Parts: sequence; structure tokens; C-alpha cells
Amino acid sequence: MKNPALFYGAIVLAVIALALSIFYFVPGVYHPFTFSGTPTGSHLTHGVAFLILAAILVVAALVNRPKSSIR
Repeated sequence: MKNPALFYGAIVLAVIALALSIFYFVPGVYHPFTFSGTPTGSHLTHGVAFLILAAILVVAALVNRPKSSIR
């Protein structure tokens, strides 16, 4: 039996990770939790890391999607 809470939770976290990825790609905005370089610069490493995390969460959501009751 697949857990629908895990499905919806993975979707929500994937959207948040995608938003954070875009946030860290934008230069000129203060980026908290960046300890190297300038905090207002574009941080490609953080952006790519959040993009990969979003992709992993999308795969987790697809694996745990609820089965449809209509056949």
C-alpha cells in the first residue's frame, strides 16, 4: 500500500527545493547560509544542489503516487 502523505509531502518539498534553486541562481539578493564568497552573488553550487534535490523528490513522489480507483 502506497502512502499518499509521502506522495504529497514529496511534491511540496520538490516545489520548495525548486524555488530555493531559482533563489540561489539570482544574483544581487542576499542569500543566507552561504559561508563562501559574497552573500549577494549567484551561488551555482547551491542552486544545482537544490535542483538535484528537487529531481530526487519528484522521483520519490512518482514512486509513491496513489493508485487510481477507476479502471
